Amino acid sequence: MGMKFRNLNRYKTGGFGSTTTLSMPIPKTPDGRVYRFSPNEAAHPRLFLLGDVKGEPSQKPEHTARMKRTPGTPGTTCPYSGTVADDNDFTHPDDIEAAKAMVLHEAQKDIQDALGDIASDFNRKQPSGGMVQMSMSVEGKAPRKPRFYRRDLMRELVCDHCTRDYAVFALSLYCPDCGAPNLALHFARERDLARAQIEIAETLEGNDELAYRLLGNAHEDILTAFEASLKMVFLHRTSLDTPDGESPRVGNAFQNIEKAQKQFAAWDFDPFAFLDDDTLANLHLDIQKRHVIGHNLGVIDERYAQQADDQRLGETVALYAGDVLRFAETCYAVIVNVDAWLAGQIVPQTPERASPVTTSSEETLDSRIARDTGLSKLAARIGIALCETSET
Repeated sequence: MGMKFRNLNRYKTGGFGSTTTLSMPIPKTPDGRVYRFSPNEAAHPRLFLLGDVKGEPSQKPEHTARMKRTPGTPGTTCPYSGTVADDNDFTHPDDIEAAKAMVLHEAQKDIQDALGDIASDFNRKQPSGGMVQMSMSVEGKAPRKPRFYRRDLMRELVCDHCTRDYAVFALSLYCPDCGAPNLALHFARERDLARAQIEIAETLEGNDELAYRLLGNAHEDILTAFEASLKMVFLHRTSLDTPDGESPRVGNAFQNIEKAQKQFAAWDFDPFAFLDDDTLANLHLDIQKRHVIGHNLGVIDERYAQQADDQRLGETVALYAGDVLRFAETCYAVIVNVDAWLAGQIVPQTPERASPVTTSSEETLDSRIARDTGLSKLAARIGIALCETSET
């Protein structure tokens, strides 16, 4: 009697004779994503998660021109390196082991069920009323179904070109579905997180020290993401020119505008060329301000005092919400420029003013004054009242 593999046959997709082809489902995270693992060994950290499409792909010409592949077609793009390969090449090693465990479980269950059927058939055929009674039973517990733990990662994104949902472990350069460069999308998330910290700081009336710390953290986070983005693009572009070469050592070159310009000069590209002189000078000062906050507890050193006309040696460096927001917007504008260059699009190399800080149409006057001046909302309200009522 041939064994009927009732459980395994649920996953059967083909086969002939004694050969059976099975297709086992990939374990998913709590949010419904599957693990993917880049075949490019140099694409650290290699691991990313792929979810479902959230809507219709964009038909805007500026978006379709940046897509490297048609959304939803077979194949996957490594978000860290841009490597394109078959979907199966991105199978995570843990998922291969999970599939083996599931096949073993279902086979064990089928064998146990088959033995149970044999025992039942044997017992049913035994004569009743005789001097000798025989019966057959199957001992043993049913095999426990394996459980697979999959977690969602911190950086969750939805491609603004093809609407594919995915998550990455670190900064990434490309959408794994359409292949469009998405560095600007990534940095926009960092900017929004900094904005959230600033909004919290603005609510802390009467706790200036904590508010100052939050503004400082937001300022540092922006520069950290800015430096990491420029460094990642530089190393990626270098790897495309010398795929078998060692990665150059760049140290902290991207914490300095002049050094960063020298690194990209090899491709006749200046990420900062579109900034006007005032914006570029403020960017210089904001980068230096981060070093004062991060390495000197906010106390102005001689180098920073020489660059900032209104700041004196030994004082605590001034931090205003409006200044941090403008710093974030300037960095974002530079990253948009780099993102366009990465996509192979023509990048304007003529001076233009960086994107201004946008404010909500519902923002109140006291909130806007507080944001732009660094005053508390209470102080802003007092100032407004004085201006409205005082004749002088």
